[in-house]
This record gives sequence, C-alpha cells and structure tokens, in this order.
Amino acid sequence: MKSKSNYSKLFGAFSLTFLGDGLTLAAVPWLVSTLTTDTLYASITMTALRLPWLIFSLPVGVLIDRYSRKHMLVGASFTRMIFLLFLTICIWGGWISIPLLALFMFGIGLSRVVFDSTVQTIIPQVVEEKKLEKANGQFTAGQLITSDILGVALGGFIITMHIVYPFAIDTVTAILSLLLISGLRGSFHPAKSKESQVEEQAEKETRPMKNWKREMWSGIQYVFQDRFLRGLAILSVTITLMFSMILVTQIFFVREVLQLEAYAFGILISIATIGSILGSQAVAYMRKRWSSKQLILLSILSMGLLYGAVGLTSNAYVVGGLYFCAAFFIVVYNVVRSSILQRSVPNELLGRVGSVFRFLSFGISAIGTLLGGLLVRVSETFFDRLFSLQLPYLLLSVVYILACFLFASKMRNVPEQ
Repeated sequence: MKSKSNYSKLFGAFSLTFLGDGLTLAAVPWLVSTLTTDTLYASITMTALRLPWLIFSLPVGVLIDRYSRKHMLVGASFTRMIFLLFLTICIWGGWISIPLLALFMFGIGLSRVVFDSTVQTIIPQVVEEKKLEKANGQFTAGQLITSDILGVALGGFIITMHIVYPFAIDTVTAILSLLLISGLRGSFHPAKSKESQVEEQAEKETRPMKNWKREMWSGIQYVFQDRFLRGLAILSVTITLMFSMILVTQIFFVREVLQLEAYAFGILISIATIGSILGSQAVAYMRKRWSSKQLILLSILSMGLLYGAVGLTSNAYVVGGLYFCAAFFIVVYNVVRSSILQRSVPNELLGRVGSVFRFLSFGISAIGTLLGGLLVRVSETFFDRLFSLQLPYLLLSVVYILACFLFASKMRNVPEQ
C-alpha cells in the first residue's frame, strides 16, 4: 500500500476536496451576510458546520479503527457530493434561508469529520515513518494552497458573478475526489499488532458484537493516562475554542472594521495562507533544531501576540502582515501535533486517539462559534460596534499567552512523545 501511486491519488483527492471547500467557505459568509446582519444568527451556520465534530468524532474514530479506511473516505466523499448538489439547487432556486443553510452545513460538516479524521490515519499507511513530518507538511501545504489561496481567492472573485457558482464548482470537485479515492489500491484496514489480534479474536468468540463504549473509552484512556498527551489535549481545547470565536465574527470584522469587499477579503486570506505554506515547509527543518514541546510553546505564544495586535488596529495592510505571521505558526503547531500522534500512537488505536483530539478541539469549536457571536452581541450593549468586533482578538491574545505559560509550567519535567 505504500506506493507513490496511492500517495498521489490520496493527495489529489485531498487537494480537490479542499479546493472546493475553500470556494464554499469563502461563499458561505457572504451568503449569510445577505440573509442577516445579526452575528448570533450568522454564527448558527458556522456552528452547524462544526457541531458534527462534537457529536460524531468519537464514534467515527471507532469506525476508522474497525473498517477499511478507503471505504470510509469513499462514503464521506459521496455524502459531501450529495449535500453540495442539493445546496446548489436550493441557492439557484432562491429557496435558501438561515435554517436550511445550517442544515446543509451540518451535513457537509459530518462528511468532513469522516474525511479529515480518516486521512490523518491513512497517511502513515502510505508513507514511511521517517517521512511523516514531510508528508504532513505537504498535505497541509496542499490544503492551504487549494483551500485558502485558490479556493478563497477564486471564491471572492466568482461570488461577484453569481453566489451559486462556488457551490456548483465544489460539487464537481467532490465528484472528482470520489473517483480518485475509489482508485486507491489496497484495503487499508487498520494495522493491528499480534497482541491486539489475539484479544480481538477472543472477544469475537465470546461476544459477536463489540462494545462501542468500551472501544471509544480505550482511546480516551490512552490520551488521559499519558501526561504529555493529556496536556496537549487540554491545550487543543483552549486553542480551538478561542480561534473559532474570531473565525465566526471575522467576516464582519473585515467588512466593518477593515472596510474590505469580497475580493479584498479573498486577498487577505490568501496572504495569510502564504504564511501557512511557508510554515508547512519549514516545520520539518525546525523540528531538527527544536523539540516538539518547544515548537508548540513558540507557536502558541506567537499566535497570542500577533492576533492581539490585530485587535488593536484597523489598518488592512497591518492586519495582512499579522495574519501572514500568525498563519505560519498555526501550521507549525498543527503539523507538530499531528506528527506526535502518528508517531507515538499504535496504528490500531490511531483512529480513536485522533478522534479524542478532534472531539476536544474541533468539537469544542461548535461552542466557540456560538460564544463568538454572543460575545459581540453582548459587547455591543456596552461598547460601540467596531470595538466589539475587535474584542474577540484581544480576548484570544490573553488566553493564548496564559495557556502558553501554563503548559510550559506543567510540562516542564514531562518527557515528550
């Protein structure tokens, strides 16, 4: 299964999926802004997109460790294609509303839970262990280039022609991705150790149906019995909660504080993505010079300072530079974290352990998006609209800096993975 052909097909499907995803994510905020100006209502759609991570991450982790990971990817891509097709039809017909859009976002979010979670577990099955940082960096760069540069930039331009076009193109990319994944050679069942195979056979003989709760609990136990992984999981919750608060209000920040139009918003995100790409390519080199723990701490502290500065300015050029630098460290943090899990966790547990992190981080983002919209709404009763839109950045800065020092203090004498 570790062949260049499989790697190319997986990478191609991954890139196409995120190209379409970038188009959709660029179009959704502008579609929402034509339906409502209430930040709390707007946050409902982003919450619906992220809510599946909170509900389905742990069960999906069990499925990934049970069944063919290729089949999981095929199912996710097919589901995504169907939801995008009907969403496109509803937008074209003028039948879209906030509740209906939230329903489609929930379905697309569910497909993303399965797709993203499975890709992270299948990468170690198509590349050698010593090349994990490089492979993760390439996949991250591919995601950023296709989603945040090509997808968002093209989305901002295509929106000016018709709001439905980004969603229609995303439907086509979903079809192409499905074809590539179907062409993967091999079964891609989870690799199991001899000990786990013996335990599994004994369990089958005594109990035909496995206990889902027991399987999910084994992934949770693995994380929380390891002090370093436990600390990393708690840190992930904090990072994602705060970051999702700024993402959901970002479109209003860009339109009202920076006073940018759709195409300029695409350019701003593209500038940030260039920083992300540089980070994805630099992380393998940085890992040779610094430990994983050091890179994690450097990334969190840098993000805290940079996003705090965003909350103190209304200059679009300055924000572009700060986004560029912050995006560099976002990717460094994510790649290092993924590599830690892929290297230290047994393959037969990787789906469940990864699902714990996605549940705690991406899942909690569903709460963060609601809190972000609520924070701005409540703040407006005490402060003006512009400061209220800057407030999430300032709050993120304080929390990130505190989290950095707390993690450094608690993990000082803990060996990293």
